[in-house]
Amino acid sequence: MRKLFGASDVRVLMQSHAPLTWIGMQPSARALYRWSGRAAVDGVERDWSLILKAWLRDAKTDAPAQWNYWKREFLAYSSGMLEVLPGIVAPRLLGATDEDQLAYLWLEDVSEDTNRRWPTDRYVLAARHLGRFNGAYLADRPIPDARFLTRTYLRSWTTWIPWLDSVRSPDSWSHPIVAGAIPTPPLDRLERLHSKVGFLFDRLEALPQTFSHLDAWRANLIGARSPSGEDRTVAIDWSFVGTAPAGQEVAILVAGSHIWLDAGPEELGTMSERSFAAYVEGLRDAGWRGDERVVRFAYAASAALYMVPPLPFWLARIADPARREWLERKCRRATPEIVRGWALLLNHMLGLADEAYALVDGLAAV
Repeated sequence: MRKLFGASDVRVLMQSHAPLTWIGMQPSARALYRWSGRAAVDGVERDWSLILKAWLRDAKTDAPAQWNYWKREFLAYSSGMLEVLPGIVAPRLLGATDEDQLAYLWLEDVSEDTNRRWPTDRYVLAARHLGRFNGAYLADRPIPDARFLTRTYLRSWTTWIPWLDSVRSPDSWSHPIVAGAIPTPPLDRLERLHSKVGFLFDRLEALPQTFSHLDAWRANLIGARSPSGEDRTVAIDWSFVGTAPAGQEVAILVAGSHIWLDAGPEELGTMSERSFAAYVEGLRDAGWRGDERVVRFAYAASAALYMVPPLPFWLARIADPARREWLERKCRRATPEIVRGWALLLNHMLGLADEAYALVDGLAAV
């Protein structure tokens, strides 16, 4: 509290707390709360709020090199590497406690400056901010050197989902809602992408790497303003922070923001192209002077590898009433609308995969 207010005389007068949730959370091993109340600060009553985030040790994810290492975000914050970032901002660290089996952080509670549903222009601005973030480490800023950083996050994510089983199962495509949106499943294109996963990742991981958030989709971004009134993008949930080629960050922004329909499906094509262009502008703002074709390959390949695997997996579960009910609450839309959005997303991602196949042949000369 003293750090929050920048004062030595702070006395809590009232306090309460309520749990928050986020997608992918493990209730038995993760906790997220907002604490709030009133305090006397140098004799003046003021409102306050803080975010408390806690992790219980998980023996299954206890190796720092694992993509889902349980303690990564805690270590990233407590190391100081997130204190001053170029392009984007992380919530301010106000306290950290490590009890070996339990670790927790007190973080600044950042308020959204706009409505929850961002217009395309706000995604484009976030893409430019992410470009400035990644670009600074490609130009002259040293990448943090810590053993807990991810280095092959996307490869681990893509191979973690048994998506080919869903692709090949007729049940994935036979439900009337799915068949209505995708009357001819793109099985050949899906099989082709699956056959090229290892090759594409080998090429991606051979490219110059930069410091990356790697989970910067809508749920983990907050549109806020600086004290001087400038727009800024605040990135939360640094659980996968590590290194990746330029282009992968914006691929996750575009693809991840459409899986739960945070972004409107009808704007996907426009948002994809505008966000990529803004991202490249951000790279150049930061001093990067590389070849845009390399970034475009990384964008196209990463978007397809990131988003295609979960789509057949989820389409196979539309027949389950409990899953449909969860999806409608999550996406705040009816199931037919969700599936129509996924059909557009799948087609766009496979189009980017086709583009990546064409681009990769030219990379040897770059």
